[in-house]
Amino acid sequence: MSLNSSRLLIAQSLVAFLQGVQNGASALYAEVKLGAVFDPSPFASWAEVTFFQSKSGPAGSGGNLIGWRIEDNPVFKITSGWPYEADSTAGMTNMLTAMDILVPILHSHYQLPNVNSPTQAVASLYSLLEDQLERAMPVRFPNGHVYLLWETYAVAKQNYNVTLVNP
Repeated sequence: MSLNSSRLLIAQSLVAFLQGVQNGASALYAEVKLGAVFDPSPFASWAEVTFFQSKSGPAGSGGNLIGWRIEDNPVFKITSGWPYEADSTAGMTNMLTAMDILVPILHSHYQLPNVNSPTQAVASLYSLLEDQLERAMPVRFPNGHVYLLWETYAVAKQNYNVTLVNP
């Protein structure tokens, strides 16, 4: 059975979207990854996109289609990071700058470009919102260094149809 929803496509498209965010003439992040960044030492800034939680369920009939419309709301955690122990002021400045750039962008884009076809939007996605509380904290990584992390959450609201089947 093949459905037209795709959490993976949304996550990949969110990564591609973040890779394109600019801070002036340069990229906001030196690295953006789907999944965790375990050793950020080569990067002056990075972001990781991971699945956080979701809720889905029926959203009514599929109209003239046979089946049901499904409302799906996967939430992706976006964790950004910067070196912190050598210069905490620079780390905090970079984090606050990233917040000032990324938060308005997340609030102003209700669709994501499809990573496989950037001129098209992800078909099932109709809303992208910043969701939940933002958090920031210094963290010591396994490599022994301290990094300043900022977490924000994006809920990707999508609708798609499923065909009803009998057992």
